[in-house]
Amino acid sequence: MKNISAVILSLSISILTGYMFPAYLHADDISPDLKPDAAVKEEQTAPAAEESGSNGVIIYRWDAMEEKTAEGADTAAEDRAPSPKPGLQGQDMEAFLKSLVLEPGASCVSEKCHADLGQKKYIHAIGVDGMKCGRCHEITIESRHEFKKIPPETMYLCAACHRADVLPPEGLEKTPPRVIAEDEAKILHTPFREGKCTACHDPHSSDYYKHLKHPYPAGSYARYEAGIYGLCSGDCHKELEKKLTEPRTLSLTMFRNGNVNLHYRHVNKEKGRTCSICHHPHGDKKPKLIKDTFLFGKRMLTIDFEKTETGGECLTTCHRVAKYDRYKPEFNFIKTSPLPGEDAATEELEQSRTDDERRLREKERKKENINLPMEER
Repeated sequence: MKNISAVILSLSISILTGYMFPAYLHADDISPDLKPDAAVKEEQTAPAAEESGSNGVIIYRWDAMEEKTAEGADTAAEDRAPSPKPGLQGQDMEAFLKSLVLEPGASCVSEKCHADLGQKKYIHAIGVDGMKCGRCHEITIESRHEFKKIPPETMYLCAACHRADVLPPEGLEKTPPRVIAEDEAKILHTPFREGKCTACHDPHSSDYYKHLKHPYPAGSYARYEAGIYGLCSGDCHKELEKKLTEPRTLSLTMFRNGNVNLHYRHVNKEKGRTCSICHHPHGDKKPKLIKDTFLFGKRMLTIDFEKTETGGECLTTCHRVAKYDRYKPEFNFIKTSPLPGEDAATEELEQSRTDDERRLREKERKKENINLPMEER
């Protein structure tokens, strides 16, 4: 009877705890003195111990293991929390995770669960707070490690905090979060327009500036080296490394003066300009995501850029008016280092015009095909 009473008592506590702490309640909604500290539990009735003749109810905890005996005495137990076998991955790892039983209201981050989330250089405060996981991750089976799949389009989740009219959860450092609200008047960068924030940003933590997923330099200037713009050149701008390493070209970029590669001119140097000096990563009102201003130390400097049919002109705090034309090169009174190679001949420049027009037609055709139903492509 004593053993049966202990089991009933344990189940009653579990049920009561479930009512007190619904799964993944926001930390804001739970009184600090009521928050449990364990992340995962698994209850089981152990076989009768021959030496003591008692049944034990084991409560698995990631952070502190205790064995609850039928008599209610607490004795320190060897750490027997479920752990994946070394090398477990794929479907085996998925099955292991689904076997875990979540303790309602508990933190998801501990020494054994997601411990690496807070170890990187740049921390997304809400992304490593184990009490706030439920703001993004929705459980599909109560108390189980099974979640609704998050689509690539995560803007609806990110904008829950990163909006001007939203108050962030309490207790987070570096709040309020930066506003990323979409402005319909702007020309938007494709990933941002599609709401795919995690194409560039890691929602938990990262070793790279601005929680980015791949290398990208912080600040306005950076010494150029291969791979420094891995974020941009990975899945999207696949020819970016070529654009930044070839001083002369008639095809790699439309930002050229004759065959002088102006991307190379700006970026590939000891004190190269980073992309974000001129381009806004989310969007801006001018073509090519060109900014009106950029932050230099504590000063806000201006960019006055105008695009033309065959080139453009730019006046910034960095230099006087500079013009460029792809087919009729402009001469500018700006001191620059000489580039290797020769200027293109007139015939080469005219041929590049023809080639550019052909590439633009092909690009427009691809855009039209993307918007067509599959059977009409």
